[in-house]
Amino acid sequence: MTPFLRQLFTVGALLASVATAQAAELARVEGFGPVSRGLGGGGLAHPTGAAAMLLNPAELLSIQGEHEFQFQFTEIQARVEVINTATGERARNLGYGANRGPYDLPEVAFAIRRGNFAFGTGLFAAGGFGVEFGRDTFLSRTTTNNVVTGLPASSRIGALRIPLAIAWRPHPQWRIGASLDYVNSSVNLASLLDAQQVGGLIASGRATGSLVPVLAGIPNLSGAHFDFIRNNYLASALTSQGIGGRLGVTWQPTPATAVALGYEFKTLLANYSGRGALTAIDADNNQIVLPGTGKLPRLQFPDAWLIGLSQRLTSHFAVVADLRHMFWSKSFGNTVVAFRSDDGGDLRVSLPTGFRDITTLSLGAEWQFLPAWTLRAGGSHTFQQLQDSGALSAAFSTTTRNHLTSTLVWRLATAHELGLGMSYGFTPAVYNPGGNVNSVPPIEVRNRQFNPVLSYGYRF
Repeated sequence: MTPFLRQLFTVGALLASVATAQAAELARVEGFGPVSRGLGGGGLAHPTGAAAMLLNPAELLSIQGEHEFQFQFTEIQARVEVINTATGERARNLGYGANRGPYDLPEVAFAIRRGNFAFGTGLFAAGGFGVEFGRDTFLSRTTTNNVVTGLPASSRIGALRIPLAIAWRPHPQWRIGASLDYVNSSVNLASLLDAQQVGGLIASGRATGSLVPVLAGIPNLSGAHFDFIRNNYLASALTSQGIGGRLGVTWQPTPATAVALGYEFKTLLANYSGRGALTAIDADNNQIVLPGTGKLPRLQFPDAWLIGLSQRLTSHFAVVADLRHMFWSKSFGNTVVAFRSDDGGDLRVSLPTGFRDITTLSLGAEWQFLPAWTLRAGGSHTFQQLQDSGALSAAFSTTTRNHLTSTLVWRLATAHELGLGMSYGFTPAVYNPGGNVNSVPPIEVRNRQFNPVLSYGYRF
């Protein structure tokens, strides 16, 4: 039994990468900082304040005053539902303790402008999301032998970026910027795999290593449960760190019009690694637990191209439009996981996660309707679902394709402003017909988000 458990641990850890990609996409779509968040995630060519270092660092030159401090706090309140379309059973996202939601995303940014140069640094929660379905839904029951395991189904992603940014104005109409990020990311994961999923991976040649023949010979296998959970408010079980960054350039042909191009680099992260427990379940619900260590090699956040337009129609009203294309297929078309047990067994698994490149359009408007009050509102639409239907996993949510945002900003004094906003994310339901390595039962996943936002800015 021991080799079998080692192997299934690897398959489980691989699925963690699916949750990672979906979670990280949310923050990119909704934008960083109070200005971009209010504009539906847009603002590449717009003055977005100190938080511009994570969108277009060239816009650090557009901060008001010589110094600017921004703080924003977002609470992710997910409403995720997975439906077994064969039985009508539903698994809904819940919240428990330090490991579960809601998920709080702080952002802090500080920028300095000196003549034709600007500099910035900050701390951004660039991803923070998870799902918790408890222990008594169909996600905790095997299809093979119909075993009710009582084991949890949940996942969580955390991603922190600390950028160092610089911007330069070589000409009155041009601004150029670059940012280098320190990236720290971690994953919590607990999920149940059915024996049919494991068999499909072996039969398709996606599972290799010394543990494969042992696994194939296990009788009366119903499933296996992997548990990489660190019940801590911030830290998770599987961790990684590395670097990322971006380039941006803004052309301003007239005082009212600006066009920008941006490129975000694919991250260079070390392998995610950590320890956890894997439980094998037989037809009588006998459970054998094995500790182990795994790695998620090649797991990176993808690169992206961006183009943006900002147009000031009057002194009090402006509109923005951004187009972003992200290369998720290069990072998550297939996901590889390597595992080595404490006594030396090894396994390498490639899961067809099926992520696609996606293109997102963001539109927003900014209206200063009173001297001390500004309203920002916007929305975004992603033209493709992130995953193919056959690659959808029941344990993880889909990325919301549509977002609506609004922020009301009150300037308390010349140097201080306070913002209060809300974002709502929603998507058409996504389906998996079942009978594959990502889901045995046919499933439908629905996902929507309600995210309150509080921000503060100080200029001096």
